[in-house]
Amino acid sequence: METPQLIGGFKEKFEKFVYLYKELKSENNQFKTDIHELKSKLSGKESQINELKHKLETNDLAKTFIASGENSKDAKTKINRIVREIDNCIALLNR
Repeated sequence: METPQLIGGFKEKFEKFVYLYKELKSENNQFKTDIHELKSKLSGKESQINELKHKLETNDLAKTFIASGENSKDAKTKINRIVREIDNCIALLNR
């Protein structure tokens, strides 16, 4: 094989390599973007789960107060006070 043919073959293979590299780099960037979006969604779902757990605990507490024979209005007042205190604590933790 002559030198110009070898150089031409090398150039062709090199260009193909560069093209494939750019394709893979683009695909990798898309995967990184997808991962970031999925992590964000996961974080949102975890927050939602924590919020629902909080509501469930509050509901269980309310049932406990009501079951203990206290006045329903007093129980609701106590629950609301406790919920406000918990919300304040969560807000302080998020700072």
